[in-house]
Amino acid sequence: MPSFTESDLHFTFPEAWVVRKFDDTTAYQSLSGRGLKGVDFIAISPDRQLWLIEVKNYYPRLRKGREYRAGRYEPEELARRVAKKFSDSLRLVRIVHAHVQRHWYKRLVVWYHRHVWLNTQSNYWFWSFAHELIPSDSSGPHAGIRYVLWMETPEKNRDYDLSCQRSLTELLGKAAYVRVVELDRSHDLPFIVRRTEGQPK
Repeated sequence: MPSFTESDLHFTFPEAWVVRKFDDTTAYQSLSGRGLKGVDFIAISPDRQLWLIEVKNYYPRLRKGREYRAGRYEPEELARRVAKKFSDSLRLVRIVHAHVQRHWYKRLVVWYHRHVWLNTQSNYWFWSFAHELIPSDSSGPHAGIRYVLWMETPEKNRDYDLSCQRSLTELLGKAAYVRVVELDRSHDLPFIVRRTEGQPK
């Protein structure tokens, strides 16, 4: 099963999912420094859904023997920054797809992996298929995409989480699937998250 660690949290996705850690992709690295900010994970589930997952962990963590605490914004500002990451990530998918379409041999690779031998490890296939799952503007730019903000907060008060959820929904539109979740709150997401060893519980 695809597994990744981000912000001292370990994510395990279902076997049939195709997942990329955005920062590690060649596509993202080639465009870094140009004002685009990507989410932590971009994934394609077997039911042809595109998932954009951003991770925030506000628990104190150790870095080189010293305690580190991530700075936190007001819910509306955090939602604005996360919504920009969601939008930038979709923009990056469109940019990479356009790049692939400009080269006949890359189009051939995509066709081969889609119609002859499915290879989900192919980056050309991944970005082209992700692009196909972005809805047309006529159906609303965010309809049909799964937006997840996984946010670990040490407080028991849920007002912060709920305010972020409301603000993100307002920014992305009521048609968008938006979830703000964390470990100690029940959710309906199909992947598993756990804290790495030594982290608070």
